[in-house]
Amino acid sequence: MMSPQLPQGFAAVDGGEDPHAFVSYVDAVSALSSAQAYKQLTLLMLRVGEGARVLDVGCGTGDDARALAQVVGPRGWVVGIDNSRTMIEEATRRQNGLGLPVEFYVGDAYQIAFPDEVFDACRADRVFQHLREPKKALSEMIRVTRSGGRIVVSDPDWGTFIVNSPDRDLTRRIVGFACDATTDGWMGRQLPGLFREVGLQDVQVRTSLVVIEEYDTAKDVLGIEWLAHGAAQAGVITSGEAERWLRGLQEDHAAGRFTCGLGGFITSGVKP
Repeated sequence: MMSPQLPQGFAAVDGGEDPHAFVSYVDAVSALSSAQAYKQLTLLMLRVGEGARVLDVGCGTGDDARALAQVVGPRGWVVGIDNSRTMIEEATRRQNGLGLPVEFYVGDAYQIAFPDEVFDACRADRVFQHLREPKKALSEMIRVTRSGGRIVVSDPDWGTFIVNSPDRDLTRRIVGFACDATTDGWMGRQLPGLFREVGLQDVQVRTSLVVIEEYDTAKDVLGIEWLAHGAAQAGVITSGEAERWLRGLQEDHAAGRFTCGLGGFITSGVKP
C-alpha cells in the first residue's frame, strides 16, 4: 500500500490503494500546535477581510478554506480546489450544514477553471513541493487574482529536516534521501525567487518550524520509518543501519531526548 508519508503520494491521492489514509494524514498534521501556528500566519498574510473573495489551491480537506470563510463572512466567497476527488468529497462533507460561504471543486492547479481577476487573494499550502511546474501553477494563481491582490504560498523545505540522533553521518544520509524523495524538496527556499521571477511585488518571506517530540507522531506525520526503510531500499544505507537508526530514536524517545522537525517558508506577493 502506498504510504501517506510518501511525499509524491499527494500528487495522485486517488490512485493509491487507500486514498482515505491521506485524509487521516492531513488531519494528523493539522492537529500539531506548531502546524496550527504557521497556518494561522499564512491566513494573516493574505490580509483579507469581510467580503473578500479567496481561492485556496490544493485545499485538501478544506480546514483552511473554512477558516477563511469565517473571516470573509456572508458577503465574501471562498473556493477550494484540489486534484483529489477524495479530498473534495471530504471537504464538502465537513462543510455541510455549517452555512459558510465556501465551495469545493476538483480542479487543476495548472488550469484553474475561473476567469481572470476573479479573486481578491489566492493561497496554496504544502502544494508546490509536489508540482513539476510550479511556475505555471503560480502564474495561474496570479491570473485569477485581481490587480493589487495578494498571493501567499507556503511550503516545507526538506533540506531543513531535523532529527536528533547520535549518529550524525547516518542521519545526514537519511534526511538527504527524504529531501530527494520529494518532487522538489527545496521548494520552500525557492519560493521568494519564483515570486520575483513572475513579477509579483512587495515580496515578503516568513519562516516556520514544525517540531515533533513524540516518536509515533514523527512516524505518522514525517514518515521517519518509511524514510529509513526507503533509504535502505534505495541503497543509500543498509537495512541494518535503518533498523539501528530507528531503534536509537525509539530509545531516545523513552529517555525524553527525541526531537525532530521540518522548516518551511511562507512567501507573499502582490499582483501589480
